[in-house]
This record gives sequence, C-alpha cells and structure tokens, in this order.
Amino acid sequence: MIDSISRGAVTADFIGSKRPQGLEQAAEQFEAMFLRNMLQAMRKSTDVLASEDGMFSSKESRNLRDFYDDALAQNLASQRSTGIASLLIQQLSPLVEKSTSSS
Repeated sequence: MIDSISRGAVTADFIGSKRPQGLEQAAEQFEAMFLRNMLQAMRKSTDVLASEDGMFSSKESRNLRDFYDDALAQNLASQRSTGIASLLIQQLSPLVEKSTSSS
C-alpha cells in the first residue's frame, strides 16, 4: 500500500502503519492512492490481452510491476503533477481552519 511519507512528522498506530499529520500530507497520500488505482486499472486492461505463457507473465514479474507502480504513483504524487492534492488542500483548508479556531 502507498503510505510512505518522507516529509514532516508522522505518527504510527499500533500495527506500525504511518498516518499523515497534516492536510498536505493526507492530500498527497490520497493523490498517490488515486494514481495507483488508475495504474492498476490500466494494467488490468493490458493483462487481458497478454498470453498466459508469455515471457513477462510470471507472478514475480507482476509483483515487481506492482512495486514499480507504487513507486511511480508516490513519485508523481510528490510532484503534484495532476493537481489533485492541490485541489484537496484548497477545498479542505477552510474546514481545517474552522475546526482549529473553534477548539
């Protein structure tokens, strides 16, 4: 799963999974998840056309491809090239400011 966050403070729950501390980290993580799902759907469409006995149709190559897709999605999300994280931050920041000022 895509949840490696390299910037800022991150806390972990009792099973060790990282949770984002801020809106920007959560938005970036959401963008990475979205991109990963999009890559996965694209791969499924090409897997239908691939033959079972092809050179690149082994379980190991699919696992490596999935690791690559995770890294690619995380890299693209950290660049914020699609704008999803920026839009989430723009839309949700007034809500976050409201909840922190009322506390």
